[in-house]
Amino acid sequence: MKSAIIFLIFLFPFVSEAQSDTTYTMFRYPNGNISSEGWLVRGKPDGYWKTYYENGTLKTEGNRKNFRLDSVWTFYDENGRKSLEINYMNGKKNGKRVTYLADEVIYENFNQDVKDGFTLHYDLKGRLLKKILFVNGLENGTAWQYDTLGTIQEIVEYKRGYITSRERINRTDPEGRAVGPWKWFFENGNLKQEGYFKNGLKNGIFKTFDINGNLITIEKFSDGVKQESAEEVAKLELRKDYYPSGKVKVEATYRNGIPEGVRREFDEAGNVTQAYTFSKGIMTARGIMDNAGQKQGEWKEFYPDGKLKSEGAFYEGKKIGKWLFYYPQGSLEQEGKYNNKGEPEGEWVWYYTDGKVLRREEYRNGERDGDLVEYARNNRILANGEYIDNKEEGPWVLQNGYQREEGSFSEGMRNGLWKHYDQNNRLVFEGAFIEDNPNGKHTWYYSNGVKKEEGFYIMGRKNGIWRKWNEDGSLILETEYQNSIEKAYDGIKIPEEDQLIIDE
Repeated sequence: MKSAIIFLIFLFPFVSEAQSDTTYTMFRYPNGNISSEGWLVRGKPDGYWKTYYENGTLKTEGNRKNFRLDSVWTFYDENGRKSLEINYMNGKKNGKRVTYLADEVIYENFNQDVKDGFTLHYDLKGRLLKKILFVNGLENGTAWQYDTLGTIQEIVEYKRGYITSRERINRTDPEGRAVGPWKWFFENGNLKQEGYFKNGLKNGIFKTFDINGNLITIEKFSDGVKQESAEEVAKLELRKDYYPSGKVKVEATYRNGIPEGVRREFDEAGNVTQAYTFSKGIMTARGIMDNAGQKQGEWKEFYPDGKLKSEGAFYEGKKIGKWLFYYPQGSLEQEGKYNNKGEPEGEWVWYYTDGKVLRREEYRNGERDGDLVEYARNNRILANGEYIDNKEEGPWVLQNGYQREEGSFSEGMRNGLWKHYDQNNRLVFEGAFIEDNPNGKHTWYYSNGVKKEEGFYIMGRKNGIWRKWNEDGSLILETEYQNSIEKAYDGIKIPEEDQLIIDE
């Protein structure tokens, strides 16, 4: 017998009491209130049916066609709020299933009882929070997680239900400045642009692609300033001034009569005594540059308004020794040392504009290696942990938007128990991981402490009974999984012939 028929018998074990072939029937609770009502055909529910809570509130409503669930079925909690909508065809979930929670709405797609296509999570204002692709009932391909402004915060790659990679992108520091890797995408999901930010400024290589994935441009930035290519430099006009002896006194490049690029000043022996860099007529740096064009010795870099931006030394074009970086208003922003290869080395310290420490972290050979501590303005710790070879290791505390996450890493992957807290220090999630794959019991909570969702994973795949609740603690949905495939829904087994078998 099909799952829809089993479901009907489960709800109405007394339908055999009906006498006529087709009759409209009402069943009642002991207190006289209606428990269910609808048409019975040859003693079986068919057509449109409604069920009620004992207090008289509508519980479910939907249609049956040829004794099988058909079209939209709607479920309500005891307060009359819509909690679930499921589309059926011939007794099987087909189309959208919409789950209404206290703080989000989840849209899932089914094809013949098997989850397929994108599952979308929205907040109550309609802002997309999460997008996960399912293929044959399992997560497969790319999943995206967004902040409330629509910026992608995390990209997770799945293969047949298992996490294969996780990339955290588009993050900001406590001052709201872009830091670390950033990526932008076209509406079709293809990469549009990618690059790296440091203290809100572009640093390193930025790549731009067309909608078909073809590379359009590659640009290099240093502290927000675009580094011109050899082709661009070739377009500049080189001007020289001379000593009476004929030796070069000044050598500078211009674009359309405006200083652009490098200006070097020489003594009569031909040695560079001073060098400058210009951008659109504004001096951006001052120091010494040798005849080969490499920066040497002490240099100072400036903001467009002429205020000091950074100062330190170069050797053969690479930053070495201690460097200081400043905010536009003049206070110290960052300080640290570079090794002889031009790579960050030892402790680096970042500051707020008022001089309070924002972050401390250790580097070795240009990679994060050692402790990291990040502070709020009130000295509260926002992030704390250790890097080994540029990967998180051991216990960590992370601030992700308005949530604090606590747990342990092993070679950059989550391992062991993790807990998440909201801005009021209330537990909102707890669950364990093995190599970044969820494992064991995972529980999510509403802000009032009531469970929101709970279930078990075995190495990244859902197994056993999963439950979802309303904020008042009333049960919304109960689903049984085996290897992330739905086996039963609200206690009703899905027949073997309707279950999809995945060939591993």
